[in-house]
Amino acid sequence: MSTTFSCTVDTTPMASEMQSVSTHVKGTTAAVVTMQSAVIMAENNSANKVCSNVNRGFFMLVRSQISQKIANKQSRVEALLIQLAQQKRRLLGIKNNMEREYGRIAERYLRTFTAINKELEVRIRQLDQPVFELVNHQMATSSNRMNALTAIIPTSQIEGLSKSQQILVSEMKHNAQVALEQSYNFLTHIGEQRVLTNKVLISKSDGNAEKTCHIPVLICETISDDQQTTRTEINVPEEMSNDTASIVYSSIRANNELPWANAEVSPIVGDEFAKLLDSSNASDRVKELIKKMYDRTNYETI
Repeated sequence: MSTTFSCTVDTTPMASEMQSVSTHVKGTTAAVVTMQSAVIMAENNSANKVCSNVNRGFFMLVRSQISQKIANKQSRVEALLIQLAQQKRRLLGIKNNMEREYGRIAERYLRTFTAINKELEVRIRQLDQPVFELVNHQMATSSNRMNALTAIIPTSQIEGLSKSQQILVSEMKHNAQVALEQSYNFLTHIGEQRVLTNKVLISKSDGNAEKTCHIPVLICETISDDQQTTRTEINVPEEMSNDTASIVYSSIRANNELPWANAEVSPIVGDEFAKLLDSSNASDRVKELIKKMYDRTNYETI
């Protein structure tokens, strides 16, 4: 015989308790999250503080070591400077002593050699007294008498007036001859200058109209690399003025493409190149290579 029991269970207290448990769990979760964030922040701050302290300590250590080395080097340099200054003073003292000693020795030897020279001069004069007397007095007096241009030449009592007149006439003839030679040379130079002037100046009016004068200009255009980069060099005569040279440069550089054309080399140029190559100090192999390059080159002109 079966029996049926009916019971009613009230879950309201359990639900209310579960609601409070859920609230506490949420609070605990929030507290755990906050604590974890605080722990992470504290660890980060601690790590940053430790790193900053380590960096500051390292830099302070390096700075102290560098400062110590600088102080050691500075003290070493100051000691060397003091030592060099002392050596400089000693060397200056030695130099001054040597200069004074040299001056005393030079003065002593100068007095000695001066005395020896004077003694030798006196002895030589005593040995050759007649010769010195003749050169210093007799010959000087005779030369003065011959070179003087006075009206009357003083002579001894034995000579007459005709001798003095002959000497005076001879001197006048010599002076006249010198004057004539100088005049002839002057007139000759004037004639030569006149002939050269007539050759340079244009004496005829025919053909004096405006003409075009060609100036010799050397233009060298080279290709220096594989990109076909051209480089143009212009050479003008040294006697040309700066203004004319500037005009030539500007007129040539204005043409980007120069009208180059094939041309034959003049035999004069070939002979001159051969002379320069023969007079060069280069080896035979280099000369032979230069000659081959010269023979294989294609020449162009404007």
